[in-house]
Amino acid sequence: MRAYSYARHAFGLLVLLALPATVWAQEESAAGDAPAAAATPVPAALAAPMAPVATAPAAVVRSSGGGGALSSGESDYVLVIGDVVELNIFREPDLTTQATIARDGTVQLPLVREVKLAGLTIRDARELLRGLYDKQFLVDPQVFLNVVKFAERKFTIMGQVARPGSYELQGGERIDLLEAIGLAGGFTRIADRGRVIIQRKEAGEVKALKANAKRMADGKADPLEVQPGDVITVKESWF
Repeated sequence: MRAYSYARHAFGLLVLLALPATVWAQEESAAGDAPAAAATPVPAALAAPMAPVATAPAAVVRSSGGGGALSSGESDYVLVIGDVVELNIFREPDLTTQATIARDGTVQLPLVREVKLAGLTIRDARELLRGLYDKQFLVDPQVFLNVVKFAERKFTIMGQVARPGSYELQGGERIDLLEAIGLAGGFTRIADRGRVIIQRKEAGEVKALKANAKRMADGKADPLEVQPGDVITVKESWF
């Protein structure tokens, strides 16, 4: 019995000695199967793929056309028969009016009645009206004058150009003789560039102006501005 007791105690001791090694082996095995370092948790909002940010297309800026009113700021424009003008006087809304420049060059305006404006620049017309209202009706009035509709402004070019015909000046557009010839396609091969005749109506009379386009192109003569109603004839060369 005593021998059996010793044997049982010896077996128990062996089991106790072997147990730490078994536990250690299991821990090593578990460590080997686990990843080297635990990943830091990532918030769901960051873990999700980022959607592309929608951007608005770049705005396309377009220039406005020339159909608007010509204000007193463009003060060099010369008023002509058929232009429709608008008069505004600061703090006098009852005097606001639109009027067409008649064949005699005049317009009918409140209080001052008939005033001749054709042939004046916008600046000069504005000062004329300011003086008339200041003299008779108002104290130091602030007068504004606009062209709200332009008269038809055509010129005709004939003779030795590539595309003879009538051409329209847009709004307050200004062109000189060489530019007008360019609009008509330029000179023909047999054109006499030194003999250009411009027929122009002034004060009810038709006058003939002679121009040398060759000297103008060479910078030896001043440019000649084309006026609405001009009839331009490019002569044929004799040689």
